[in-house]
Formats: sequence, C-alpha cells, structure tokens
Amino acid sequence: MEAVFERIPSHTLRGQIAERIRGAILRGTLTEGQRLVERQLAAQFATSLTAVREALIELEATGFVIKKPNSTTHVTKLSKEATEKIFVFRRIMEGFAVEEAARTAPPKDLEALEALYFKLVDAARVKDTSLFIQTDFALHEQIWKMTNNEYVHDSLRRILLPYFAFTAIRVVSHRPFDLVRDVSSHLPLIDAIKTRDSERARKAFDEALDSWLEQARTIVYGDSEA
Repeated sequence: MEAVFERIPSHTLRGQIAERIRGAILRGTLTEGQRLVERQLAAQFATSLTAVREALIELEATGFVIKKPNSTTHVTKLSKEATEKIFVFRRIMEGFAVEEAARTAPPKDLEALEALYFKLVDAARVKDTSLFIQTDFALHEQIWKMTNNEYVHDSLRRILLPYFAFTAIRVVSHRPFDLVRDVSSHLPLIDAIKTRDSERARKAFDEALDSWLEQARTIVYGDSEA
C-alpha cells in the first residue's frame, strides 16, 4: 500500500490514530473497500502494532472498517444490493423498535430523543454533513435503546452501523446531501413516539424509510452499482 500518513509521535493514543485514518477515509485518500495492512500502518505512523490494532478495533466499532472472515481489515464498502437487503431488515426490526419505543419509553428517554432531534436540526442548519450523519445514527440508536431490549438494540446496531458509516463516506466525500429535507422526514416519527402512538409511529417510520431508501439509491449510489 502506498504511504499515506506521515510519522507521528510514539505517545499518540489509539484515538488519534483512528481519527487520522477516519479522516483519510472521508477525504477519499483511503478508498472504499481498500485493505488496511496493520504492519504498513504501524510503519507509516511509526508506532506499535498494538496501537494500530486498537485503532482499527475502534474504527470497526464505529462502522468505518470491516473485519472480513479471513481476518483482513478493509475500509467499509457496501454494494447497492447489500443496502437494499439492509433496508428490508430495517423495515422489520427497526419498525418493531419504533412501536416498542412509542409504547414503553419513559419521559427521560423521550426528552433525550427530542434533544437529539434538535441537535440534528442544528447540524442541518450549519450544513455539517458529517455531524448530521453521526447525530442521525445517535437518534436512531436512542430509539432502539428505548425498547429496553438489548437484543433488538444490539442487532440493529451491528447491522446498521456500517451503513451509516458508508453513507458518511459516500456523502461527505462525493455527493451533496439535502440535510433539511432529511431532517424533516424525522419529525412525524419523533412526534408519534412522543405521543406514545405506536400505530402512528410505525406508519411514520414506514413512510420515512421509503424516503431514506430513495435517498440511498439516488444520493449514496447515484445510477451506478457500488
């Protein structure tokens, strides 16, 4: 792999390494699907293999890299076909989570959800796409947590985190994104959950999901298969 990174001090923490790699991914210096070789990264950063491995674990936990069955690590890349399958999963599992959140969530969780929505609005207003996508994921994860079912939360996080990360990679580095339109699609869902109307929440989610899927097809992938 061609050298991408400059030497960094030996005391640098894994978070700093992870942030540099994440930045390179979002800038397109490291490309979608590119293999990341630990020894090469350690040499470029002039740091230990342990520090690099820990940084890659952190990046995997946030969806920016994927560890493949043969133990190689690659920058996250999702095909259009994979994304379509993820949205089928979302309709079933996340739809259930939305209903449960509306039915069971305590007031403090509803307040936290509303706070995340306003943070999403603020990110849209300043046109900070990277922050918007991070906050969008946090908002959805808040809904999953509100089910009070760790199996639902863990399943949704494992499947959807790479999709949100890949959306960030594609949108931040390649394509414009209508943040105001996207944030407005969340409002009926948030309102339905806050009023504890599980049926209306499910309907609002299904309608929003159709919009998000169309955005994935046109904005994340354009007219080409990824």
